[in-house]
Amino acid sequence: MNFDTYKINDELLEIYSDREDSFSVGRILSKSKDSILFRSYDAQGKNDGLHFIKSSYISEVKSNTQYLRKMQLYLEYWKEREDVPLNPFKNHPTLLELLEYAMENKKIITVSCSTKPDELLTGYVESYNNEKIELNCVDMETACIYETATLLKEDIFYLEVDSLDNELLKYANEKIEA
Repeated sequence: MNFDTYKINDELLEIYSDREDSFSVGRILSKSKDSILFRSYDAQGKNDGLHFIKSSYISEVKSNTQYLRKMQLYLEYWKEREDVPLNPFKNHPTLLELLEYAMENKKIITVSCSTKPDELLTGYVESYNNEKIELNCVDMETACIYETATLLKEDIFYLEVDSLDNELLKYANEKIEA
């Protein structure tokens, strides 16, 4: 594998090994004719350590993919991140209060409904009332809005807000959709 076309410490890359279904994301820090050292990042864009790999174990390297564009935004997010309060609520919130909080603060939420308990939907609360919620669903892979789902409030048994995954997805979505 020839790494001469990739810029040291500059270009974010997907680095594939012999296992076709997995890859690492990182920046090459140094290289020789038979190996590379790269800074790896986890799926949330956090530092995942230094990796030394022999070139013969690398099956493919990709750059400038849609996934890497999202990851680049995640890395930017960490540079700009400020601390947020642990609990923004004085009392235990109702589902409607959580929906109001998410909508007013333009937060991405993840919900699960009793009608489809194995399915998680993630997106922005477009509107809500005592019976239903309109959710602009955001694709976890591309950070793009792909549909609006109508959910019955009574069917929701799980709601996640202010999670790191959702905050990162929101950051990437805002940059991509801008």
